[in-house]
Amino acid sequence: ARGAVGRRSGAEGEALGPPDKAGALGKRSDHLGQWRVRFFSLHGRTLGWSRAAGEPPHGHVDVAGSRCRAADFETGRAFSLSVARGGEAAPLVVVACSTARERREWRAAIEAAAR
Repeated sequence: ARGAVGRRSGAEGEALGPPDKAGALGKRSDHLGQWRVRFFSLHGRTLGWSRAAGEPPHGHVDVAGSRCRAADFETGRAFSLSVARGGEAAPLVVVACSTARERREWRAAIEAAAR
């Protein structure tokens, strides 16, 4: 069910143009569950992340049909979001914002892209 998560080459990322939303967020790793700062960009329905701004995306998910919800309780991190498809137990990606306002903005952008 996690087949929507992928990796991209640098050439693909360069062809995307300016993102609909971009910024640094905490990302919980899939393997160890550790939090790391990653640079996220939302291009249409694709939410991608890299180690730093200007670097090629390290990974991405297609947010089409997904739901975005606050996940502070589950993660133990303030201002966190979980992006998951309905019916799937595991989230596509879990991120942590720095402020409540930033979380509202990212949630609105991801939900708009998911429609």
